[in-house]
Amino acid sequence: MNYAPRTMLEMSAALLVFLMAAGSGLILFQTCASLNSLAYVTGQSQERNLQQIAVPLSGDGSVSGAEVLQAIARLDEGDAEMVVDGIRFAPPLEREQLSSVGIRLKGRYQPAYERDASGHLQRLTLRSLP
Repeated sequence: MNYAPRTMLEMSAALLVFLMAAGSGLILFQTCASLNSLAYVTGQSQERNLQQIAVPLSGDGSVSGAEVLQAIARLDEGDAEMVVDGIRFAPPLEREQLSSVGIRLKGRYQPAYERDASGHLQRLTLRSLP
């Protein structure tokens, strides 16, 4: 007859120890999560090189002729080719060969992107807007 109450006391003690361990673990997890969030926010506010800037999209998506000419001048090996009003510019392009003939610097151009199946840009086609 003494066996059942003793076993019940041992099981109750084991359950109490388990609940205390689970509660301690939960409190430890919540403390670490809040400290991690605090460290992230503090580090983000102290990082001067990293700033999040929200740049809203503006305009109709067209680019100016000067921007087109700059993009052509920056074409490097491995970049996608550009076609401006039917004139093809493919890298490598010597800067001495570059001329603004056929590109209206004050005009506006509408870009169209051609990508392959993996999403890499293959060709950028720019058509002048009237």
